[in-house]
Amino acid sequence: MNFIEDIKDVKFSFLEKPPASSMSYAFVYVNNDNEHFAVKNGERLTRSELRIGKYKRVYTVNMQQQTFTYNEEVPSATRGRSFSVNLSIDIAVEHPELLVQQNAGEIGQIFNNHLPFWVESEARFYPIEEELSFARHIEEFFQTSRLVKVLREAGIVVRNVRVLTRQGIRDQYHDEAIADLDRNAEISAYQEALDLEEARRISASIKEALQAGDFITAGKLGEKNEMAKRLVDSEFNQNRAFKYEVNKQLLNLINDHSIDQFEAEQRLAKLKKLFPYLPVNLENSNRKKQIDSPRKELQSYLNKGD
Repeated sequence: MNFIEDIKDVKFSFLEKPPASSMSYAFVYVNNDNEHFAVKNGERLTRSELRIGKYKRVYTVNMQQQTFTYNEEVPSATRGRSFSVNLSIDIAVEHPELLVQQNAGEIGQIFNNHLPFWVESEARFYPIEEELSFARHIEEFFQTSRLVKVLREAGIVVRNVRVLTRQGIRDQYHDEAIADLDRNAEISAYQEALDLEEARRISASIKEALQAGDFITAGKLGEKNEMAKRLVDSEFNQNRAFKYEVNKQLLNLINDHSIDQFEAEQRLAKLKKLFPYLPVNLENSNRKKQIDSPRKELQSYLNKGD
């Protein structure tokens, strides 16, 4: 970034006028006494002014706005975390004679000597979560900073500053990975809620089938959902175990000869009333028949349960 584009010796001529400046380019004349005279905004020196000033050299200065860019990652106040700073600074020459006096044509050198040190030192005061505050601080810096003062002394004005700060690339990948985990957890939780709702719906149908003793229908419904399947298995196993226990007690009652026939029939009548599915024929008054026939029926019933 060089604002001084050309340097020539001045040659006086009675026939040719000195060149005219423009809004984009200015001329700075320098004599042997190191006096500087700027011509800009479409003006030009007259031949007499050129002769009286005894100017020996002329500098062509670019007055157009130029942009300096800075794009680096700098450590933040948060250990191991960095800011990515994208900074653009619009500058232009306001006083070309000062630019030549300070020999500041290569303006990029001024920025390279001052800007990185300041940005890095200031970034260490801001945690990674405060990137917006850090950006505002940089913008405010160019209103009162030492660098702005150096530029003004060189005849250069800062017209605009644009700052974008964000997390460094590595930190962005880090946060994206965490966000992916959060998203996956949210999806899993939502899917689990849907599965639970579906299981509840199927469970209601299964309970109806179980209450009706229709284990086949309940089993088919349970195949549609793992949670419902576990419910069917639990209900069926509990029901089968309960039936087996009742039947076991019934067999013990039938085979217990210490209990007379009347008492046995009373107990059987109560069991039959509570559990109608029991294969017991209470109309049989013959003790021997009650022993043989129920035993065969119960054995056959228990085998079916297996």
